Amino acid sequence: MRLPSSISFWALALTVPLGLVVAAPARPSPNGETNHRRTVFFVGGQYVFNETTKSTYAVDQMYVEQLTPERGVRQPHPLIFLHGGGLTGVTWLNTPDNRKGWASYFLEKGYLVHLVDITNVGRSSRPPSTQSYLPTSVESAEQVFASPEKFPKTYPQARLHTQWPGRGLRGDPIFDTWYKGIGPNLVDNEREEESTTAALCSLLAQIGPSYIFSHSYTGIIMFVAADRCPELIQGLYGVEPAAFPFESRYIFNQPIPSRKWGITDVPVTYDPPVRDPAADLKKITVGENTPGNVSCILQAAPAKRLVNISKVPVAMYTAEASIHIVNAHCLAAYLWQSGVSLDWILLAERGIRGNGHFSFLEKNNLEIAQKVVLPWLQLQSGPNGHKQKKPKAAES
Repeated sequence: MRLPSSISFWALALTVPLGLVVAAPARPSPNGETNHRRTVFFVGGQYVFNETTKSTYAVDQMYVEQLTPERGVRQPHPLIFLHGGGLTGVTWLNTPDNRKGWASYFLEKGYLVHLVDITNVGRSSRPPSTQSYLPTSVESAEQVFASPEKFPKTYPQARLHTQWPGRGLRGDPIFDTWYKGIGPNLVDNEREEESTTAALCSLLAQIGPSYIFSHSYTGIIMFVAADRCPELIQGLYGVEPAAFPFESRYIFNQPIPSRKWGITDVPVTYDPPVRDPAADLKKITVGENTPGNVSCILQAAPAKRLVNISKVPVAMYTAEASIHIVNAHCLAAYLWQSGVSLDWILLAERGIRGNGHFSFLEKNNLEIAQKVVLPWLQLQSGPNGHKQKKPKAAES
């Protein structure tokens, strides 16, 4: 059973009735945020009966904040932003040192913006029986994300990191503000990918063909969505998507077998068809395994095509001092061999230096948006860009 897009009892918990449009203050924000109207609603989900409590609950729904620029929508396709693992949609708002974030930047450019909390996370709630975990400790956040330059033995490129606003260590108010926004994720990756994808496709059916942005973990989910409802997706943009083929590998020498369907944990469509990924996806390891550039597990030739994902243009970028610089080439190689049209952008080759994994929050976040992301969106929306027919549900 599908839930309606607005669920009144969850709205009461938020203290803002769903469907109510809340106008931003008329006076300019002190950090330069773009004035907008905010609408809150939920998509996806179902009702389930819990045998332990003998009660019924709503599960797998997804929280959506729709932000409409005060000056009106001037771009043809909306944007949907998926946060990274352990985070919420708040991550796309102002930065932890209170500068303008990407949500405001793209509102200023005339885009209709949607910030979501993926299912079972944050304001999307969780069923009573769901087990969760805290994915990022303070130690890992310091070492891998906020101040890798202070831990250069983790990976060689870490010493190039210069763009975090502040010291990047606990006790620094900027780090503390950022880290306190990190919370638990669902342990069951397959359920997370399936439920968020179902909610995403429901959202897309309501608002029409859109661009999906992801960061880190949700890069996997954006690919599942492109497989399930490619006709509703104008393009995918991965900010360092963590969909590394067949394994998770954030710290050198600690690969974890993962993503049995290549870049996802759940089924996606290949040609020739894949029924049993363990048997049908033939693997080969390529490249030398070094601390700064790991070897990759790819498909053995001839590679099967990701027939639905390949219908959607994809871009992703990698920062020169990010932990992803050591293995992003594996995802790029897998997508290319699988027939996906991918633009892989190395920020350093565009003259943008010193960024880590959270580049969209770092000191030069707006430079990245202006010089790297916006031009790709404009190209796709131009006369030679990708075209999708607006579904009837979005026209009503």
